[in-house]
Amino acid sequence: MSGDWRAWALTAGALLLAGGTALWVGTGNPTLFIIGALAIVTSIVERTYGAPTAARPNAGLRPTDERFVDPESGLLVTVWFDPKTGERRYVADTERAD
Repeated sequence: MSGDWRAWALTAGALLLAGGTALWVGTGNPTLFIIGALAIVTSIVERTYGAPTAARPNAGLRPTDERFVDPESGLLVTVWFDPKTGERRYVADTERAD
């Protein structure tokens, strides 16, 4: 999620959280409060969840032919795959894909 969308999600989450708090107190329905809290947590956690790493993966992982440019860093990212576990890891190459 880019910085603009993250700011939008945090703002919307804060508004939903505030409105949901008032609604929860007035009616006992926490639905908007929960949605606002989820929007905030998701926009914060998403920043690190899908971020590519710079370190070479462990011995069980093998590079695949999948490569793409990370939209936030501009780095070329290689997908590594472990056939035993099905784990996929995204490793940023050292060069920028300009």
